[in-house]
Amino acid sequence: MKKIVKNPLVILAVGMLVVAASSVGATRAAITYSSQSEQVDFSTAKLQVELQEKQGDDYVAVNSADSLTFPSIAEAMKTNDSDKSNDIPFTVGKKYDENVRVVNTSEGGYDEYVRVYVYKYWQDGKNKDTFLDPELINLEVADGWYEDKTEETLERKVYYLAKPLAYNESHDLIKSVTIGNEVLTYVKTVDGDKTGVVVDEYKYNGKTFYVEIMVDAVQTHNAEDAILGAWGVHVEVDDNGVITSMNGAAVN
Repeated sequence: MKKIVKNPLVILAVGMLVVAASSVGATRAAITYSSQSEQVDFSTAKLQVELQEKQGDDYVAVNSADSLTFPSIAEAMKTNDSDKSNDIPFTVGKKYDENVRVVNTSEGGYDEYVRVYVYKYWQDGKNKDTFLDPELINLEVADGWYEDKTEETLERKVYYLAKPLAYNESHDLIKSVTIGNEVLTYVKTVDGDKTGVVVDEYKYNGKTFYVEIMVDAVQTHNAEDAILGAWGVHVEVDDNGVITSMNGAAVN
């Protein structure tokens, strides 16, 4: 009996990194005192945080209507040109370097705390495939982010930037993308035809992986109360404004 193993790398697809980015996270009360009139001018300023991807030599802002382009993956697979005949398979187990970061673009130049929701999942055509394991979509997250595992689900991970992000400063978020080699173990053996040929079919064949990112921000003024009010999270901060604990767990 002949056994044929289909090559899974030919039809394993890579999804565009779909972004749901919240540019406005909260407002900060800005109070200006006038010593001459003894009046108080109370206004609010928007806190904004921008998601950016490195494309070529420059970083490009990614808005909620856009998608990240995975330039490293696109170049390796030659999917960034019009000639589809030279497209090559996505390589399972290979680390594709990508550069995604957050930038403080707040009005008024305020420092802010940043939170990021990352969703990972697989799709079969237009439908989400809940059988396939999102954990095999490995994203290398940069240093400085605290992962709150109490908010984790099968598809979702939540990260907080422990150190306040100063106005106009950036902090790296995603450094690379890898699909775990375990993907190759998801197979089923079927009778390929009536001649007794046995075929191993990879369950990831023809599937597409997706990543969605949502980012928002909270003011650093009255940090502990602001974070509790906006995010519902109990934190402790040190004299430099760095978050040292979250919901009773130490932030390293």
